[in-house]
Amino acid sequence: MLYSSDGDVLIVKLEDGEDVHTNLIDACRRHGIRFGWVYGGIGILREFTLGYFTGKNYIKKYFEEPYELLSLSGSVTLDTEVPIHLHCSLSSREFNVLGGHLFKGTTNVLSEVFIKRFNDIELGRKLSPVTGYYELDIK
Repeated sequence: MLYSSDGDVLIVKLEDGEDVHTNLIDACRRHGIRFGWVYGGIGILREFTLGYFTGKNYIKKYFEEPYELLSLSGSVTLDTEVPIHLHCSLSSREFNVLGGHLFKGTTNVLSEVFIKRFNDIELGRKLSPVTGYYELDIK
């Protein structure tokens, strides 16, 4: 993983075989980003799990083959039960696009991710009695 920051923007380059979630959380920690927004990501992922939320639970599907990462977005709430919440869209070699909640993913060759730090906004997670999931809490 390579990374650098410019003010409140962190740029992360993930290399082949690196776990997306683990490395983005590590890069945020190293740069003191507790709250932020993943506003862009491109590259290639393999061995990833996507989810679709039905309103009650997630339908999950695992993909082993590499797919091109077209977009990546989400929130950073570092000191919570869900430190990074990601959604993405990906393209197969047949140019079919799919997407959803990214539960897990491994970088294939490389990925580039852009994260914006929030300085005056605090984000958290609160367990919802309705959904049973930790939902975003804005403070």
